[in-house]
Amino acid sequence: MFLSVLKKKYFEAKKIAQKKNKKLAFLIGNTIKIDKVNYYFTPPRITEKLVVFGIIVFKESIAIDVCKFLDGKVDIIFADAEKKIFPKKNGSPGNIERRIREEIKISKIFIYKGNDLTVDSVDLIVSQYFNKDLRGVAGKKIGIIGSGNIGSKIALYMTELGAKVYLDRRNKKKLKCIVDAINYLKPTNTMEKAVIADKISASKNSDVLIGSSDGKPVINSKMVGILKKNSIIIDAGKGTLTQDAIKKANDRKISIFRVDIFPSLEGLISKTFSMEKQISKLLKKKRIENINIFN
Repeated sequence: MFLSVLKKKYFEAKKIAQKKNKKLAFLIGNTIKIDKVNYYFTPPRITEKLVVFGIIVFKESIAIDVCKFLDGKVDIIFADAEKKIFPKKNGSPGNIERRIREEIKISKIFIYKGNDLTVDSVDLIVSQYFNKDLRGVAGKKIGIIGSGNIGSKIALYMTELGAKVYLDRRNKKKLKCIVDAINYLKPTNTMEKAVIADKISASKNSDVLIGSSDGKPVINSKMVGILKKNSIIIDAGKGTLTQDAIKKANDRKISIFRVDIFPSLEGLISKTFSMEKQISKLLKKKRIENINIFN
């Protein structure tokens, strides 16, 4: 069943690539989030240079099967380098990137970090939304519900932009460590600081409320009801709002943004190709006192 679906997705994407006269790429992502199935496919996307389709997997064996079929059939494999898969029964860590490198012999391999694409996309949404504001994101109150890998990175981004960032997480001990780390890492002259909060204090009068849990509904109608007028909600964890919260947001005419990594993916593809050319040129140049020189 899996292989037949993969073949169908491949031929569909290949047809588009041929029609658009573009190279074909496949993106293999991985996640710790456990679902009823061990994978799900992502739709074909057309960029300036590529047609990209992909799969998100929950176990290494699926990635291996994908590589065995696609090696040589696609020009590029994008491998998620983040180590998010659960450890195997023998205790060794799950490593999608390693499995891909072992299996792929013909297609070119580039790496990416899926979580960072999500973080970058959230940053783009917030920055663009407040682009016409004289201060931009600075001074805005941003509540983040779910301060794991993604939520913590978003918090650092927003703090660096001068936003007032309030973070909530169930494990308050870890939350304190995260907030302390953000305030330590931020630029010295950045006046705003990240703050430990609960769901209510993070939501009250916020300009932006971000849900970044692993697909669990953590934003409810009460939280939406106390947001600032003209605020926005960003679903960065896919399914972080309850149905009542969505209804409340609609009633209050508060926009809900579902994170799409495609704009960030386009940027990644562009800079990856650019750096590949730079490295290729660099390897052909002479070295001066063992230091590589970029133009």
